[in-house]
Amino acid sequence: MPLQIAPALDLADLEIQRLVVVQLAEKNRPSLRRLAVQVQHGMVTLSGSVTSFYEKQLAIHSCVAVAGCGRLVDAVQVAAG
Repeated sequence: MPLQIAPALDLADLEIQRLVVVQLAEKNRPSLRRLAVQVQHGMVTLSGSVTSFYEKQLAIHSCVAVAGCGRLVDAVQVAAG
């Protein structure tokens, strides 16, 4: 049986993820800091929940502001308040 080797981490994806996390943290909103950020082949997936539609839009715009963010999957939910 051939040896299975896990694919190497894509350093560009890690950098995009880091930049998105920094952008979200700079907004000074706790719910944005709790969002999960995953990047695969330049495609960013945001998931988690926020307290308002405004925060959801803020998260999306923060992600799009990052250079290299090719596509965005928005899996952010607005929690009923």
